[in-house]
Amino acid sequence: MISGHAVIGAGYGDEGKGLIIHYLASRSPSDTTVVRFNGGAQAGHTAVTPEGHRHVFGHLGAGSFAGCPTHLSRFFIVNPILFNRELESLKAFGSSPVVTVHGDALVSTPIDMYINQKAELARGKGRHGSCGIGINETVTRSLSDPRFRIVFADALFPDRLESKLDAIKRFWLPSRLAELGIELDSETRPDSFELMVDSIVAGFIDDLQDMLRRVTISGLPRGTRHVIFEGAQGLMLDEGREDLFPHVTRSRTGLTNVVLLADEFGIEALDVTYVTRSYLTRHGAGPLPGECDWHFADETNAPNRFQGNLRFAPLDAELIADAIERDLEMYYSRLASVDMAVTCLDQHDLSIELPREIAYVSRGPSRDQVAAVREYKGLYRYSHRSRSVSGDRAAPALSIPAS
Repeated sequence: MISGHAVIGAGYGDEGKGLIIHYLASRSPSDTTVVRFNGGAQAGHTAVTPEGHRHVFGHLGAGSFAGCPTHLSRFFIVNPILFNRELESLKAFGSSPVVTVHGDALVSTPIDMYINQKAELARGKGRHGSCGIGINETVTRSLSDPRFRIVFADALFPDRLESKLDAIKRFWLPSRLAELGIELDSETRPDSFELMVDSIVAGFIDDLQDMLRRVTISGLPRGTRHVIFEGAQGLMLDEGREDLFPHVTRSRTGLTNVVLLADEFGIEALDVTYVTRSYLTRHGAGPLPGECDWHFADETNAPNRFQGNLRFAPLDAELIADAIERDLEMYYSRLASVDMAVTCLDQHDLSIELPREIAYVSRGPSRDQVAAVREYKGLYRYSHRSRSVSGDRAAPALSIPAS
């Protein structure tokens, strides 16, 4: 029997999921596979080895440093250019992760990235919060017409792939640009634009074939006895949150895809850990309740022209509780346990009581390192006198040691 553990962001993303997944994967790496169940390369999950090797995982599972293979599920959006770049960067650490990909995983093209970036910049102050990787454009294109839908298995059939890319270039690209009101720059001639598109499409085919040589199209790797479902983004960005539209991502960030995949893998009961920092962050446009002028060091979420600066707010217990309950509502019967992880306690004390039992915490200057994680079962309360986080259960209070 295969067991499963889902790690899901409770906020707007960037909660520390990579650290927690690295920790969980390190406990039993020989028979654990990390499954990416939503989103794509816009994820940025940081893990640091005890030797100080640091990597921000986009495609590959955050358990890769522990030696765990990665499975990119049918709900994942593949970007061959960024995948190959990431795999090459890991070679510097002597890491060669095993990767399997479901044949139905959608594939992003440079055309999607181009449209996405042009559209987001054109929105000005009305930006949606995109990071420019082309996730929404990939899904929109794929749902519009089967001629435009590229899945990873298409890489096995060059004629089919080239036919779809030609249709995207000739029909989808001009119609989508017109729909979004995007015009070519005044200095860009139509013929030179066409040559540019031809060039990037040719390069994309090479990138896709290169990726095909590096992975296996299949389900879970053989020998998998434990699955860690690695969530991307957070519950506040779930595309099902119509109350937060348009500042959401184009995927299901909670349990929806996890439960479907668990059924396919024969997993009967799931453990779920919701992750939050000890404060809220948001990288990109959109509401952030309680936003303030705090600033904490963050090496991963650097300012960029699409998302701007990382934004901060105090942790809101009601906001977190509501998001978690919405996610759990239909799936209680499938779950063996539900708990939480709190990260970045070295930067800010936990000043509220969270809605679920805390199982993992991280604090200390090396908070991205797996050694910074501590296990603890209990509800946390803030002690104004001691300025430390402690447990409140029948057992004696436990102060969380600094890393």
